[in-house]
Amino acid sequence: MMNISLKLLGRRRGQRGATALEYALVMAFVAVGVLAALNSLSGSLLTTIQGVGTTVSGAPANLT
Repeated sequence: MMNISLKLLGRRRGQRGATALEYALVMAFVAVGVLAALNSLSGSLLTTIQGVGTTVSGAPANLT
């Protein structure tokens, strides 16, 4: 009986490591997705910020 419970505990510990690895992989994929989205939106975001900058008095016209 003790041997079976030790095997079950060993499997449970192994699943914790697998779960941590899965979370790390999900976070890596999310980070790649966020970077890709920011990269594709950077041009329109810069145009919007420059438009606001020219509208507001005293703000620089070029942010680059």
